[in-house]
Amino acid sequence: MKTSLLISAMCTSAAVFAAPTVSDVTMSQDASRRVTINFNLANEPGIVTVDIQTNGVSIGGQHLTYFVGDVNRLVQPGARTATWMPLKAWPDNKVTENVQAVVTAWATNAPPNYMVVSLTAEKTIRFYANAESVPFGITNDLYKTDEMVFRKCPAANVEWRMGSPVTPAESGRDATSEVPHYVTLGEDFYIGVYEVTQRQYERVRGVNGSFFSVERETRPVEKVKYDAIRGSASGGFDWPNDGHKVGSTSFMGQLRTLSGQDGFDLPTDAQWEFACRAGCGAALYNGSELDSTALKTLARYRASGGFIDGVTEPTATCTPENGTAKVGSYEANAWGIYDMLGNVFEWCLDWYQASPIGYDVSTGPASGTERVRRGGSWYTWQEAYLRSASRRSMSPTSGDSSSGFRVACPAVVR
Repeated sequence: MKTSLLISAMCTSAAVFAAPTVSDVTMSQDASRRVTINFNLANEPGIVTVDIQTNGVSIGGQHLTYFVGDVNRLVQPGARTATWMPLKAWPDNKVTENVQAVVTAWATNAPPNYMVVSLTAEKTIRFYANAESVPFGITNDLYKTDEMVFRKCPAANVEWRMGSPVTPAESGRDATSEVPHYVTLGEDFYIGVYEVTQRQYERVRGVNGSFFSVERETRPVEKVKYDAIRGSASGGFDWPNDGHKVGSTSFMGQLRTLSGQDGFDLPTDAQWEFACRAGCGAALYNGSELDSTALKTLARYRASGGFIDGVTEPTATCTPENGTAKVGSYEANAWGIYDMLGNVFEWCLDWYQASPIGYDVSTGPASGTERVRRGGSWYTWQEAYLRSASRRSMSPTSGDSSSGFRVACPAVVR
């Protein structure tokens, strides 16, 4: 027997340009307490999310799990249905006449803040309005092994200062490579909440040549070359001259095939720094200037466990107490992105040029011999390399136990 609940469930739209609209929302519950939400999506395809509220207040994203159907994904226009299992998601409460469903349609060019990509099922991408809505919690090892979770960075038309200030100068500042300049990125973008782990790399490419071998699944992949991530310049995959074209057998090529989305790539130099800072202009993304005590809460580097007692280089069979740490072991930045400093240096798309002035910030230089790496690593002893503004480089044909990466893509759903 079905019980009718609040019929005047709310319909909202998070559209910016395209305008998917929601109407005719109804909600009912059967004898097993399963809740069915029916609605109509019109005008344009949209990403649909649902909030459950009591007396106008959300029950909390942590309870918005165990949804199936036309929810948390890209939905085509028409009559649609989503079901929710409160016995599993909200077991200590009852769904009564005071409960309502708030159905939101997000435009494909203005999607929700979180995106999850399955690495075990083809073309399976889900979206969530906030971190609390991500099933089982965003720090669950699921998102470090079998799935990838991404955070949207609100970068479109935001003017911000890239580089480090001249006065007062940050400790360890490189006056040539960190020239302060104001830049504007053209669009929002998603970036991985975590560095790509060894297990995730294996899921996509079927191989893993990392140095560290103990408890390795949730440690970042390393010894990975730029050319293995996206293809070589000589092979016709030369960013920026060949755009976002990548090799079909590269990590990015295989991730695109698996996910059905063609936008996955490395972040640009500017995107990386924007995501790292998360709105913070200080040397470290927690608002601190360079300080050993603060840095040890943010980053795995030589003095915070990278080396044994900060002195002895670890072996390949060390636990994550030394060498690389399990991703997410340190304090996240303001946008909930982990390990932007330390653990492994992260490859960026751009060719490296000592001075960042004089080229298009969205592409970087047209040529070079080395590619940009950012963030420092477990091996780093120079704390100055672990600042948001620090820029390093390496040959794209090289990869050592300090070289890793994270994935980015435009915040546009196709």
